[in-house]
Amino acid sequence: MIITGCGQSNSQQSQKNTPDQVSDNTQNQKNNLARKNSLETNQSDSLPNQISEKSKNESNDFVKQDSIESNQTEKYRSHSLDGFEKATVYKLSETITADFNGDGVLDKAYFKKENADFGIIIKHGKTNEEIKIGFGKNHLDLTELDWVDYWGLVEDKKTRENIFSEQGDLLESKDVLLQNPSIAIGADEVGGGLITFLNGKYVYIHQTC
Repeated sequence: MIITGCGQSNSQQSQKNTPDQVSDNTQNQKNNLARKNSLETNQSDSLPNQISEKSKNESNDFVKQDSIESNQTEKYRSHSLDGFEKATVYKLSETITADFNGDGVLDKAYFKKENADFGIIIKHGKTNEEIKIGFGKNHLDLTELDWVDYWGLVEDKKTRENIFSEQGDLLESKDVLLQNPSIAIGADEVGGGLITFLNGKYVYIHQTC
């Protein structure tokens, strides 16, 4: 064995690390630990992010589906008054304007909810008189209008009235001459009838059961 000037063998000297080597090793360990922590953090964050992204996608799918169904409903309702020659479908939130009582002045009709009851308010433009139909009170045989999905304006001069028994059986069907613009009300896939000013008063003309 060859003895060096420092009293150590070559093998002993090679086993010792210089201060620079120790510093490099420490820095490498720190870097490895930092990369490990970063990887664990990314993995930890990825699950909530994935859940959030999935929820967002599902929410978007629901919105798209609701939009499709809404468009289909609106399309169906737009054809609900096709049996009339001149008719316009309105949303329940929209006001219908026409001369309903034939006095030469435009009137307005509103579909409203008062407390827990639904109904229609017709306000005459000439006198400001308000006619209420529904709202839990029996008027024109229409006590409650919570079944109404759409309404509209009908300007035909003639329509068909169907008279039903309490059991829903058709008893009679006849033509009715209309004197003024009428308000159509209906339920999806069921139908309804017309509210019209006839011979000095408002009446309801049944058209479907």
